[in-house]
Amino acid sequence: MSGGVVLRRCVSCRERRDRSLLWRIIRQYGDGVVLEGAETRAMGRSAYVCPSSSCIEDARRRKRLQRSLRCQVSDSIYTALEERLSEPLHAASEAR
Repeated sequence: MSGGVVLRRCVSCRERRDRSLLWRIIRQYGDGVVLEGAETRAMGRSAYVCPSSSCIEDARRRKRLQRSLRCQVSDSIYTALEERLSEPLHAASEAR
């Protein structure tokens, strides 16, 4: 199975999806929590969330990112995720 689809699980809905369809949140050593984007190709412990308001809100309310990343996740991360929802579709896909 070379070149296959890499599946990851959303921390909120627990659905397994192609990694390219999910947003990656990374806990970097020493730098805190960051969102993966065009300028950020970081390494570290990762969590994935669907690009939907319901999954983002559930992750915030139930502290799913904190549990998955094993650290505090600031409100600015959730705000940035919500702002990504309002970006044009092509801009969000270029960030991958």
